Amino acid sequence: MSAQEMTRHAAVRQQQRCIPPLVVDWLLSYGSREKSFGAIKVRFDRRSRKELSRDVGRRAVSLMSKYLCAALIVDPSTDKVITVEWLH
Repeated sequence: MSAQEMTRHAAVRQQQRCIPPLVVDWLLSYGSREKSFGAIKVRFDRRSRKELSRDVGRRAVSLMSKYLCAALIVDPSTDKVITVEWLH
């Protein structure tokens, strides 16, 4: 992770759920943010996917498409990633 820190729990969940660090970085850079039970959920929406495709290339996004259903939960007060999850 670049500028953002992860909790130990988030790092363990990322590994358990086989979500690559690149996808976490993409979520932090391009993901849309919405309030969710006192935290912030960061996920890819249509707009963020288009922006990601424009910046990193359509081919790269296509190859990583199975990971675009991942999401982060971020603590708004500390700006740390609390957990990493799959959206269903």
